[in-house]
Amino acid sequence: MSTLNLPSIKISQREWLTIIFAVIVSRTVIYCLGLWGVTEFASGHYAEQPLLQTICRFDCVWFYKIIENGYDLVPQWLSQKNAANWAFMPLQPFLGWIFSKFIFFDDSINNARLGLVIASNLAFLFSLPIILMALKQLNFSKATQSTAIWLLCFSPYTVYSTAGYTEPLFIAFVTGVFLFSYRQQWGWVAILGLLAAITRNLGVFLVFPVLIIAIQHYGINSFLRFKTPALKAISAIWVIPFGFFTYMAYLYFHVGDALAFGHIQIAWGRQLTNPFHWLLYGFETGGPKLYLAIMAILAFILNIYLVVRKYYAEAIFMFICLVLPLSSSLNAMPRYAFGLYPTFLGLLLLIERYPHIKTPMLCVFSAASTFIAIGFYSHMMFTV
Repeated sequence: MSTLNLPSIKISQREWLTIIFAVIVSRTVIYCLGLWGVTEFASGHYAEQPLLQTICRFDCVWFYKIIENGYDLVPQWLSQKNAANWAFMPLQPFLGWIFSKFIFFDDSINNARLGLVIASNLAFLFSLPIILMALKQLNFSKATQSTAIWLLCFSPYTVYSTAGYTEPLFIAFVTGVFLFSYRQQWGWVAILGLLAAITRNLGVFLVFPVLIIAIQHYGINSFLRFKTPALKAISAIWVIPFGFFTYMAYLYFHVGDALAFGHIQIAWGRQLTNPFHWLLYGFETGGPKLYLAIMAILAFILNIYLVVRKYYAEAIFMFICLVLPLSSSLNAMPRYAFGLYPTFLGLLLLIERYPHIKTPMLCVFSAASTFIAIGFYSHMMFTV
């Protein structure tokens, strides 16, 4: 694709108004129905928690602990005191810390909590125009572009974009990497890829889809002969892991283990093994584990669909981001799937080809998003 003949990705005023309206409506619905569900269905300690503690829970708690105390020197959390916050990358707590400086509660922890919630909501708002631009670049129809806005706003796990999590930030950066790779703007690829890799450690694997897209643009011979366009892509690929490796170096000097972010996963019961083991475990155990196993299989089916449609770069990144977490546990697999740009790309490709599924999908997603929001705010572990 020539950089001199790129499709326009300009977002119209009407599209901006739709994005802002959809974000406001979705945040209102998720917060109101989710918190109403807590008052109606939760009981005991979790029904009586303050508002910010109800919203900012699970991973968000780890982030505000990083804001308050920095990274741990030794494991000291969870019931067995064997967990540390090394598993959580620094960008989200850094943004939460910045926003907390503009909040003036008497309690610094509440400042941090609200700062994280603001960061995730703004990241979600930021992610929508980037995804819309990516769809314009890929020549999706106007109808599908409009559907995409509402699909993301009411995706089943959109509650995480309201709760101080990294999902919206990760989607925004990853989508940006793909968008600017499509457009051969390698400087932006390098910057956004670096930021993605310090948002979630799986972002470091963006080097593979970027390389695939670059080869699609220039051909393998351009890399073998060190031609200038290919060298620009290679430079971006080298920059992407820099922040991640810097974090590893920090952990090495801080706790003596550059891979502490991975080793500490044992505190959450995550141990690397054959991913098929966990799928079988889900079917044998039943209940929430069966749900997680089925969702993981559906995600892999969508991954195969991307391959069938010849979106190889997107498919390889999605596969890596699914198979690595699945190799250690079934937990959070639906959240990981719905936190990926390729997942939504696959769904939108289906809508583009089969328009009649648009309305049923939006209805199902909207119902699921409110149900999962109630479960999340009520501290139901299956939503983690």
